[in-house]
Amino acid sequence: MIVLNHNKILKQLNIGIYEGGAIAIIVVATLLRLLIIGHNWPVTDSDESTMGLMALHILHRGEHPTFFYGQNYMGSLEAFLGAGLFHLFGPSIFTLRLGLVILFGLFLMCIYLLASLLYSKKLALAVLILLSLGSEGMLKQELLAIGGYPDTLLFGTLVLLIASWLALSSNRDILQRDRRWRCVVFGCWGLAAGLGLWSDLLIAPIVLAAGLLLILGCWREWRTWALPCLLLGLVVGALPLIIYNVTAQPGQDSLSVLLRIHDVDKSMHLPVINQAKGAFLISLPIITGVYPSCPVITGQEIGFAGPYPFRCFVEYAGWGIGFTVLWMIATILAMAALWKLRPRAAARQGSYEKRQMAILHFARLMLLASAGLTMFFYAVSPNAASYPQKNDRYLIGLLIVIPAVISPLWGSNLTTGIATRVRAAAKGMPLILIMLVLLAGTHHVFQELPITQAEVRQQEALIHDLLHIGATRIYSDYWTCNRITFQSNEQIICAVIDAQGQFVNNRYMSYVVAVQADPHAAYVLPDDSLQAADFAGKAAFKDRRRYQHFTFDGYEIYLPRASSPARNKSV
Repeated sequence: MIVLNHNKILKQLNIGIYEGGAIAIIVVATLLRLLIIGHNWPVTDSDESTMGLMALHILHRGEHPTFFYGQNYMGSLEAFLGAGLFHLFGPSIFTLRLGLVILFGLFLMCIYLLASLLYSKKLALAVLILLSLGSEGMLKQELLAIGGYPDTLLFGTLVLLIASWLALSSNRDILQRDRRWRCVVFGCWGLAAGLGLWSDLLIAPIVLAAGLLLILGCWREWRTWALPCLLLGLVVGALPLIIYNVTAQPGQDSLSVLLRIHDVDKSMHLPVINQAKGAFLISLPIITGVYPSCPVITGQEIGFAGPYPFRCFVEYAGWGIGFTVLWMIATILAMAALWKLRPRAAARQGSYEKRQMAILHFARLMLLASAGLTMFFYAVSPNAASYPQKNDRYLIGLLIVIPAVISPLWGSNLTTGIATRVRAAAKGMPLILIMLVLLAGTHHVFQELPITQAEVRQQEALIHDLLHIGATRIYSDYWTCNRITFQSNEQIICAVIDAQGQFVNNRYMSYVVAVQADPHAAYVLPDDSLQAADFAGKAAFKDRRRYQHFTFDGYEIYLPRASSPARNKSV
């Protein structure tokens, strides 16, 4: 019988107590998310189902979409990942989201390594604990397969991690053998940046900050093979994006499309101050931890509705201002530390250790700069004022900056016993408050699971009833169409119409062709929608004998009689 020495094995694997703790936290965070998606939270919608349909078409039709259907700037990486998982486990929303859980687990690994490299392993563990929890706003963006957001977390953290490691380990005495390996790492940075840019251009501020760190921290290596390897990796990672934009029609390139989306609500002429309010007082708190329980007033005025508007303002504004103040303090500390090292650097009298400290503080500053750029680009967009409670996903990159933001609350330089304890308590209380808010947010999500299950059962009942009456080609609204098509495994094909019956927002035109070709296609309209009211007031009453009317599962269904089986008017 062989007895294994676990401590010896862990030592050989270079896994200490902090690494063991990190692995445990990552496992728990992953299991938590598996449990949540296992209960079908959040309820899927047509955007996510579009990603599922892309995965199905990749798997069964051999398609290779460059972008999310109907968009020319958000890549299809999640669809390819979903296709691989569909092949192993079969198509479902759970399987589609399983790929996102994998991406999030990898993100946690990278954020631990980044925080350990730039700060300390203790702080890195605290970051993992905070990120393993999450409110509805955070968890939705981590678990909904709507393109680009978990990818941004992973690749954004990875480019900052690789850039920081390369800059901190760069010196003129690198051995030739080590130079070859470093060229490979430079190529990996380019690959991660390219994949991230293809997946979602939201990562651009993070890539810019990490690139500046590489330029200044590794300037000695730009005359070697490092630069060609980096560019090669970048081209390989962003190849789908590059190929499309080289051949795109004027105005249809990714940047032009993204800029149009950025200014989609410019015609509303919203006050500029409202954009800042929406960004800092609503979107920022939601994506970083506040549970979005307060009704929000948007448009010409930004505020809160409901019975407790003042409490909502204090909760949201307190969190947003607190996050911003911590970011500013961390930025000032990093700049001050760099300024102290400046005279020695200018005189070239600094030792290798002092150079390392300068690079370390600059890397921290670039991490913080990525958050500043992300907030700036979002705050100058009209979207920040028009739909701040829904557009918080554009700030997903701020989660990468959590190590830097909480760093002012970590550690103490005082040596006096009482003063140290007071300082530690003052710093520790905000950290405990942050953790409690995130824990409460996770608890709220679990409270929603029964409601989610009921909604999912209603969705499944709708598909069952439509198949039962033979309605396999249908017209409906956007938030119904692709969801039904995916959840029925394309047994039901749907085309999107607006309140006037015109085709709009159809992401996959083959579905429109298929529905139009069926003269007995049914109208499946939400019972409280403009489409249902319009159809009931026009087509159904002009020619009642042509349609058989059903009411079930929250929908009004009008099925041409020639294709409908004999059954009662409502089910």
